[in-house]
Amino acid sequence: MKADVQYNDFIGTAAADISDSLGIRYGDNLESFGKYFKIDDNRFKVIGVSIYGTENFFISLLCVDNYKSTEGKEHIVNMSIDLKSDLSILGILFKRLHIILHSRFDDKYPNLNYDEEIEYADFNKTENEE
Repeated sequence: MKADVQYNDFIGTAAADISDSLGIRYGDNLESFGKYFKIDDNRFKVIGVSIYGTENFFISLLCVDNYKSTEGKEHIVNMSIDLKSDLSILGILFKRLHIILHSRFDDKYPNLNYDEEIEYADFNKTENEE
């Protein structure tokens, strides 16, 4: 599964650390999200998390539905969690979240690392400050 929006102008990667409170209480794995949201773990195995939107923000748990799966094919569901666009959930679920996006046509820069970190404020001077 890959992240996908209407035009995919930008594509990239994401990485996250589970929050300390969630990790300590439920474990530092994907199943902890299911436990936090009280998902029936006999029926559903959490295999991923989807975060989508800006103004109408929501989270989905990507799960194997054990009741609908067969021996030959796992039945995957995208289970939407109603958050009423509450972005504070990110701080509950994750200690750190890092998203990097590049142009969808860029084959060069997604494979490179940066050479230096600099501060935006040091290079964003108005004419009156110069």
